[in-house]
Amino acid sequence: MVLRYTEVMKDSTSFQLPHLSEELLDSIIFAMEDQVTFHYIDLKDGTVLQEEEKSYIMDEDEDVSDDRFLPIPDWTPSDGFRLMEKFTAKVRNQSLQQQLYEVLQSGKGVFRKFKDVLSQEPIIERKWFSFKDEQLKRVVVSWYRKQEGALDLEHLPEEYEEFFEDILLEDFTYDMYEGPATDEIDEIIHATLHEMSEGSEEDKIGSLLLTRRLESEQPEHYLLARANDGTLAAILIYTPLTEEVVQVPFFTVAKQYRGMGLFRLLFDAFSRQMARFHYKKMIVNLAGESVGLEKYFSPYKARNATKQVTLSTESWNSMHPSLEGAFL
Repeated sequence: MVLRYTEVMKDSTSFQLPHLSEELLDSIIFAMEDQVTFHYIDLKDGTVLQEEEKSYIMDEDEDVSDDRFLPIPDWTPSDGFRLMEKFTAKVRNQSLQQQLYEVLQSGKGVFRKFKDVLSQEPIIERKWFSFKDEQLKRVVVSWYRKQEGALDLEHLPEEYEEFFEDILLEDFTYDMYEGPATDEIDEIIHATLHEMSEGSEEDKIGSLLLTRRLESEQPEHYLLARANDGTLAAILIYTPLTEEVVQVPFFTVAKQYRGMGLFRLLFDAFSRQMARFHYKKMIVNLAGESVGLEKYFSPYKARNATKQVTLSTESWNSMHPSLEGAFL
């Protein structure tokens, strides 16, 4: 198997995150369902190891660092139970759906009972296995993306990028809204600004700038993404500047929906809709951690129109030669 690698972290370590091949994806999913043994990705050769195999390697070679082994994502019985609940809600056969709900409420032996009921309906059983496989792949791809860096898609193989987006297209709807911010829009905006205000210094400054901007401009143009249950999952605010230029002063994805590539689809929907409205240029404001998204836009010939930087007075005053006449 030929592996392609990307760096896991920017420090002195030489370990790298392996390319998410189909073989590795299947190995991670298989290991996640093992509720007895802990599993790790060996970053040296891109394989999945059990706890005892990891211990053996470390015992054999004292120079082996624990950083070489990355724990696979957790998958608990509670996660499995919620997956069964989600699938049951999608079953259209009311009689079978009722049986499955009764099983879920039965307590002990629920997993075996669930499989027994499904085995009576081979077609639904196959749909369950397909649904379960897709959901687990979704968890792994989301987790892998977070290891590589938020919204950095260049290291995901094209087939999984497409697979992941297909799932998102099924699970979310996108629609335009014009008018004053509703309570649910205000809620997701304030949650993001509050989160930023408790983050790094750059996040705090970003929160301050965004808060003042939104208060002064009172935007009335939104693109919304909603989950299947109607929950507002993400928003993108836009402001027409001229007949050809539109600006995006703010966007956010609700915390529980991050790491899934939802912003990518939201922005794609936005760009295509703006083209239908005959806008030719889009200006996107980045603040706080979203400044890192600059690399996301760069492959599409994005250029800096303006740029803000932050620096401390202490660093300037201590590192820059003093100008004798500065205060005269």
